[in-house]
Amino acid sequence: MFKEVKLECVPREKNSNADALAKMGSQQEAVLLGSIPLEVQEIPSIPEIEIMQVDEAPKETWMTPILAYICEGTLPEDKFKARRLRYQAARYVIYDKVLYKRGFNQPLLRCVDKEEENYILREVHEGICGNHSGVVRWQ
Repeated sequence: MFKEVKLECVPREKNSNADALAKMGSQQEAVLLGSIPLEVQEIPSIPEIEIMQVDEAPKETWMTPILAYICEGTLPEDKFKARRLRYQAARYVIYDKVLYKRGFNQPLLRCVDKEEENYILREVHEGICGNHSGVVRWQ
């Protein structure tokens, strides 16, 4: 995670090299090749840092008991909860290591946790899908 991020706007007139490179990349014939100064960088411009991998313990979600039962056959000790879990898990399937719910005459429904749910709702309402347009009323 970054401690600080700095964004700097470079005006177009002061960024002619990047503009020429972008134009060259979009053309099939490199007409501008002679006018662009190219530099080959032998060593990295920033020092290489050592990165430690952080292993997070898997989070407990509503899917955890279902996954444990389907993958490992693990059931709760309480007989009532175990019977309920077996009945519930019959409606789910794992495909490519992802849990899906089977529906009657429906496609498989991908199961998500709270974080993914929040992300999906934000993207649909204000992200890649554009603004949420609401209900269209025909008159």
